[in-house]
Amino acid sequence: MSYPLALLLTLAVEVPLVCAVAGRRRWPDALGANLLSHPLAWLAVSRGVAGFWPVEAAVISLEAVVYRAVTRLPYRRALGASALANGATIAIALLLSR
Repeated sequence: MSYPLALLLTLAVEVPLVCAVAGRRRWPDALGANLLSHPLAWLAVSRGVAGFWPVEAAVISLEAVVYRAVTRLPYRRALGASALANGATIAIALLLSR
């Protein structure tokens, strides 16, 4: 999958899911967190700096910290929103790659 398509998929899946958990007015926060983490994750995996799963764990953690900081969600809920959104993106990407 190309980078632009991967980014588009990520934004299309994750922004609405995070908004469902954090509130619909939080789309700029969800968008910003993904625009921060996605290019870094893509570079780390594509350049062989780290494996997919460790990078994904770091992305989930980073996005949870961002959601907590900007939305004031409890950390567990912010972490849950991030894990749900990233897990959904992974699942859809795997289905599309078949």
